[in-house]
Amino acid sequence: MPSPIAHSVSGYVVAKFLPKQLSKDYEYNWWSLGNFYPVFVAIFADFDFLPQLITGERFHRGITHTLIFAICFSLIVGWLISYFRKSSFKKIFLFTFILYSSHLLLDLLTAGGSGLQLLWPLTDTFFKSTISVFPQVHHSRGVFDLSHFIFIAWELSYSVLIVSILWLWKNCRSSKFSE
Repeated sequence: MPSPIAHSVSGYVVAKFLPKQLSKDYEYNWWSLGNFYPVFVAIFADFDFLPQLITGERFHRGITHTLIFAICFSLIVGWLISYFRKSSFKKIFLFTFILYSSHLLLDLLTAGGSGLQLLWPLTDTFFKSTISVFPQVHHSRGVFDLSHFIFIAWELSYSVLIVSILWLWKNCRSSKFSE
């Protein structure tokens, strides 16, 4: 599973690629909705570790990693933001759902593990991509195992790559408009 590094950078980049009319309600100031909101939504599914810390029970990759939770989360957040900011519910819902779904997609593209129960509660089937973009993490080996450094290096490389693609895309778009 990707760490918060890949989820955060992916959420930020996905938000910047979305059409302006979909994300314009988020352009408030540099720290809030324009930049912070996409990162927060993209990593939110992994906040399921908090109950795990308190109870000791395994929650990770549970209900927060399902499409039904992504839809419910997006509906609730969309309603709250549209109510308090007088923004378009439809735009906020769609923006939030796309960002949240980016987390699920990255987790699907990870080697190892049993996959995700994306369609729970409709089915208990685990879904997993046959294509792996992210290497498997071996939590049982301890924090300082070499495989973790390789994993982090891979994620940093992935992050640099997608931010570079965003930068190139923005520069190409701005140069087309200036001609």
